[in-house]
Amino acid sequence: MKLNELKPNPKRVKESKRIGRGTGSGSGKTSGKGHKGLKSRSGGRVRIGFEGGQMPLQKRVPKFGFSSRKNRNTQQLRLSTLVTSGLTEVTIDSLVEKDLIRNSTKKVKVFLDTDDCSKMNLKGINTTASVKKLIEEAGGTVEA
Repeated sequence: MKLNELKPNPKRVKESKRIGRGTGSGSGKTSGKGHKGLKSRSGGRVRIGFEGGQMPLQKRVPKFGFSSRKNRNTQQLRLSTLVTSGLTEVTIDSLVEKDLIRNSTKKVKVFLDTDDCSKMNLKGINTTASVKKLIEEAGGTVEA
């Protein structure tokens, strides 16, 4: 036996069924699709979630949740990200330039997650009471 004498396995690739090639072929005329109905048509399939006209599950299940329109334009920031950003004058515009908040953001609130703070001046940004205390101890100012 040599490599160039090897022949492919005849059972490896199954030949596809030739549909619609006359009545003698065994799958002619209706081509194995039966008579009439949605599944016999071209492009005929039942869409995902369809339950034969019965109210589908995704419509039967109660919906819940709420997304506030106010929250679309507000973001929260950690104090540690402000400290590591190296900003001294912090405004919404400067935060957008540093890519710390989205462009659509109109309100920002800073909350505490670290105890060390550098001197910085916040303008037009809300903070928690603990963050305000830390910044003012470091010699900075907070203007909401």
